[in-house]
Amino acid sequence: MADSERSTAEVVRETIERDGSIKIGLARGLINERALARYIQKATHERYTFEALVSAIRRHPIQESTKSRTITGRVIRKIGLKNNISVVLLRNRAELQPVLARFAGELDHAGGDTFRIITTAKVVKLEIDSKNADDLLARVQKADLLRRWDNMAEISVETSEELRDTPGVIATLFTELAMNGVSVHEHSSVEEPPRIGDKSQRQADYIPYDIFIIEERNATKAYEALQRLREA
Repeated sequence: MADSERSTAEVVRETIERDGSIKIGLARGLINERALARYIQKATHERYTFEALVSAIRRHPIQESTKSRTITGRVIRKIGLKNNISVVLLRNRAELQPVLARFAGELDHAGGDTFRIITTAKVVKLEIDSKNADDLLARVQKADLLRRWDNMAEISVETSEELRDTPGVIATLFTELAMNGVSVHEHSSVEEPPRIGDKSQRQADYIPYDIFIIEERNATKAYEALQRLREA
């Protein structure tokens, strides 16, 4: 019985959270719970009982999830998409550090070259433009290359500074991607100083960015999902 309840709750959650119009319609009382239960029952070929679906719909925290989604959409200022990204995992050795420093100095960061480094005591993970990955790997020992992922894309989400004091915003971004079938390979965040001439930002403010590395085949789907969230 418990397994059945979880399965019913899960299909209800996916139906509601995947479709912003259903979520908003439920929150505003524009969608009848029983009508939605019939829709889900038909879509799932009668796998779930009608009363179980109605019960799961009524238990779903629609007001809380709708509020979190709306707040998150409000703090998103801009969404960027960049294809042809590679993720490279290298063995961390003392000899590697000067190689990476020299390589980074040759890149056109102001022109948009991607080069981010995440390090631990044993490994170095790089997010880099695919066009530059081969050049970098030619400078390191082959034995130090542990893994490489190609055909990746970068989604960057610029938010207002309000993000810092808003619980659940990052979780909502992850949920929105997951509900649209997009897995996040890597996630990082960074803050940049205001752009020169940007009158919407005080000079004391910094602009927060969240960066998601995903498979390139999901790039358009991810961008459109976050754009819908922004417009919600």
